[in-house]
Parts: sequence; C-alpha cells; structure tokens
Amino acid sequence: MNSITIKMLKLKLREKGHSQELKKIRLGFYPYAYVRTVVMRSLLFKKDDYGKMLKMSFGEIAKLLQDSSYKNEIDALAAEYSGSDLLELALNRSLAASFKKLMKISSYDIGLVVKEYAMRKDLEDIKAIIRGRFTNANEKEIERSLTAAGSLSREFLTLLLKKESIEEILKCNGIVDFSLLKGGLKELNEKNSLAAIENAMDKHYYGHLIKFSGILPKQGRLFREFLLQEAEVLNILTLLRLKRAKLDNAVIKEFIISSGDKARDSKITGLAAIDDFEKLLKELEKTEYKNAVSKGIEEFRNRGSLITLEIGLLRHLLGRTLLFTHQHPLSVDTILGYMFAKDMEVRNLRIIVKGKQLGLSEEFIEGQMVY
Repeated sequence: MNSITIKMLKLKLREKGHSQELKKIRLGFYPYAYVRTVVMRSLLFKKDDYGKMLKMSFGEIAKLLQDSSYKNEIDALAAEYSGSDLLELALNRSLAASFKKLMKISSYDIGLVVKEYAMRKDLEDIKAIIRGRFTNANEKEIERSLTAAGSLSREFLTLLLKKESIEEILKCNGIVDFSLLKGGLKELNEKNSLAAIENAMDKHYYGHLIKFSGILPKQGRLFREFLLQEAEVLNILTLLRLKRAKLDNAVIKEFIISSGDKARDSKITGLAAIDDFEKLLKELEKTEYKNAVSKGIEEFRNRGSLITLEIGLLRHLLGRTLLFTHQHPLSVDTILGYMFAKDMEVRNLRIIVKGKQLGLSEEFIEGQMVY
C-alpha cells in the first residue's frame, strides 16, 4: 500500500471519528488564541499600503515584503528561487504558516472549526492540480502554485500531482468522495470540460461547512451568517456567468449551491428564473448588494466584463469580516475573519507582483484587488 493510499485511509478514519466529535464542540472563552489572532490581523497590509506598492518598482516591492511579516518565508526560499517565483512561493508558504499557526494556538474545539474552514485551500490545491494536468502545464509550475494551507500536506499534494490521470487524482483526492465526482468526470470525458468537477467540489465544501456550522453554539452565529452570504455571492456570480453564456435553466440549476436557508435559496431561485440578462442585472441592483455591484454592472454594460462586479462582491465579503472583530473581538469569529482577510491579502499581493512583472498599469492592477 503506497503512502498516498495510507494518507487517504487516515483521512477517512479521521472523518468518521470527526462526525462523532462534532456534537461535542464547545466554543468557550480562549483569550490567548483570540488576542494572538487580533495581533496577526494588525500585521496585514492596509489600503494605504497597497496604494504605496502600486507606485513602487518590482524591486522596491520585493524589498518591502522582505522587511514585512513575509521575511521568514522569503529568506528560507531565497537560496533556490528569485524574482516573482520567489515572492509568489513565499506568499503561499506564509498563508500556510498562518493557518497552521492558528491550528496550533487554538483549543481542540476551535481547531476543528479552523480545519473545516481551511478545507477550501485543500480544494483549491486539488483544482490547481487538475487544471494543470488538463492544460498539460509544467509539473514544477503546478507545484509552485499550491499553498498546502489546509489539512493536506505538501507531500500528499505532490504525490497527488504525480498520479497518471485526472481520474486517478480524483479517486485519491482525500477530501471529496469519488462517488460525488463521477458525473463531473463523465462530462470531462464527453465535453472536455472541468466545470462539473469543480462545481461538485464547491457544492461538497459549502454544503458540508454550512451543515457543520449549524451545530455550533451561539458564539459561531456570525460565522454561519458569513458562510451563507459567501455561498450566496458564489451563486450570484455563477448565475451571471452562465446566464451570459445563455445556458439552459436546467443546466444552471445544477450549478447552484443550496444553503438550506429558505429565504436565501428562494432569492437565488428567483434570480435564476429570469431569462433576460438586463432584467437580471436590474433585480440584482435591488438587493442588499446594490452598492457592491453598481460599479461592476456599469462596467459590464460598457465593456461586457464581469471582473469589476466580482471584485465588488468580494470586497463586500471582506467588509463583513470586520464585523467579526468589532462585534465579537474575543470569539472564534475573530479567527475565521482573519483567515478570510489573510487569504485576500495573499491574493492581492500575487496580483501586484504579477502585474508589476508584466508591466501592467496601476489602475488595472488596483481594479483587480480586494481590500
């Protein structure tokens, strides 16, 4: 039995035991973990910091990052890598180190919540491996894109990357049961598309995490509300992309994530039933996301791009995480809010690094950032 199979068995055993443990979760008062997290969040870059970076050269940005909280990762990788490869790898390693640190300083029960949330990074890595194999990308390039910030180790992901086919990767992924991916694999073989596979992974993740959040005590209420809104935002973006592509409603329905919240699911169902794209945009302008999407809708009408609208919705979500710190500064919400904010910071810095390397304008780079 090879190591990747052993790892899968351990994950399955852990998952079986985990389902029993969920009933015993108690999110008590753990000031050490919460205060440490508040300190970690204070080290994140602010909007003004990004403004300064946009005016810097690539070399100046590299120096700034080396003098920041990313110093350890940059120093550790500098002997082997340089330039944008060095910075992007350091950003990924920093994200992983931050999440692992949270698991380490948290109590057992809070650690379970952190691991459940961090599963999104596992799925992002698995998707990166599948996309890389699908496009015949260089194995080293795929490996450099992996964060290993979830529960799957870098060793496990590297072994997964070496599997002979996408089907083998899916069978050995260690997170989503292969039975849930068979339909997506069939579509890949018949239509040469990864969309159904990735959608099945997203449905598994949000369905599992929303169900998990339902058994949390009242201290996790904000976290549950955030997850429901995040799933709703993902559904809205999915609707916009698929409606623009003029796909049938029956097909679109398969891509919608059910949250189990009747009001939110009804809202998405209502939007999905609108066939006229312009009418869909007008209805979106009547929702709670009006301020977040107004600029993006104008951009779409002028240029046909949904990027600004997507960024607006992500910025809305990031703003929501500030409530975690302000309303419940000494709770698990603070930890989860930091995780989302750290993830967005690494995303922003990747965009700046890549944008500067490609010589893109300040305005264009800033338009892609979430802060």
